[in-house]
Amino acid sequence: MKIELKRYLALGITLVCVAMIGIIIYFSIGKFGVLLNNIKWIIGIISPFLYGGILAYVLSPLCNFLEGKIYSRLSNYMSSQKTIKKISEKAAIVLSYVFLCFIIYVFLKLVMPQVIESLKSIITVIPEWINKLYGLYENLAKTNPDLGAYLNDYAAKLYDRANSFLEKGVFDNAKVILSEFSVRVVYLSNGILNFVVAIIVSVYVLNSRKTFKAQFKKLIYALFKKEIAEAVISELRFADVSFGGFIIGKIIDSFIIGIIAAVCLNVLRMPYAILLAIIIGFTNIIPFFGPIIGAVPGVILILFIDPLKALYFVIFVFILQQFDGNILGPKILGDKVGIPSFWVLFSIIVFGSLWGVFGMIVGVPLFAVIIDVVTKFINRMLKKRGLSCDTNDYYTKNNITYKDGGK
Repeated sequence: MKIELKRYLALGITLVCVAMIGIIIYFSIGKFGVLLNNIKWIIGIISPFLYGGILAYVLSPLCNFLEGKIYSRLSNYMSSQKTIKKISEKAAIVLSYVFLCFIIYVFLKLVMPQVIESLKSIITVIPEWINKLYGLYENLAKTNPDLGAYLNDYAAKLYDRANSFLEKGVFDNAKVILSEFSVRVVYLSNGILNFVVAIIVSVYVLNSRKTFKAQFKKLIYALFKKEIAEAVISELRFADVSFGGFIIGKIIDSFIIGIIAAVCLNVLRMPYAILLAIIIGFTNIIPFFGPIIGAVPGVILILFIDPLKALYFVIFVFILQQFDGNILGPKILGDKVGIPSFWVLFSIIVFGSLWGVFGMIVGVPLFAVIIDVVTKFINRMLKKRGLSCDTNDYYTKNNITYKDGGK
């Protein structure tokens, strides 16, 4: 009787849970816009903690490295392990932020002035670019009357829209524009405040990272059985390796690529060399499509000055991408992700469509974790059925190897 009661009770709880999940899904679909706005509102509130956590996560490998070095050095001069540990932890955090500030200072001191000069140069040559475009437009209109008529019609529409905007959008709606400007100022102020709070949060997270890790591990063992808890922790370790190794490795890889690009573009006497190198370095963080995205603005900028150099720039970016993809990238990243190229492309497109540039960056390690979870689940089910987990055994029809050696 007790067994029957437990079974019916478990069935009832399961049905209630399924019904609640169904209701949540129904309202999530029906009120998707409201749900999305609420999620954005919540993310906006906790954004300083998210940014601080991300910064602490990026700095934690450097902090761990410095802590180990300081600990080993202090062990030669001090006997109290507790004191050594405390000093090494605090000193590692301080040195990590000193290193970060040094990188930012070098960037602002050495790179930013050249970037500003490049931007000033671009602004000064914009009238010349407009004249070249107008000359191209006139030549096309003369050689191809139909195309010229279409371009004239399109230019007239653009002119009308510009006049309409100037008459209605600026003068008649000056209050709206001023209101929007004040909103942007508030956003900027909030952004600065969030940045300061994020720095403070990252310091606290770095200082308590070991405690947070132990507490989270304790929670996992409290919620699940030992076997499941160990599986969850193992998967979280894999996720940490995938995300930490991939993203930090990509940052280092892109930094080196940016330096190489700056040196080579200066040697090739390319215009706006430093600006283009920064664009190449930043976009290189995006897997697969990064070099293409970084090459497009460079080609456009150089094309108006020297079309032949624009071609040289494309060739250089292609060679640099091959060097990064086949030599530098594998050396730095190793096998941090370890998924086929098709799934890399798939994850970039899917997560990029969902979350934009952020999705393109984190999509690859996130999909690697998903594949790892699915693969372990499939292998576990195959082992229960006494089937082989080796994919090679499934290439040929009716050639499935069982544990006992049968087929």
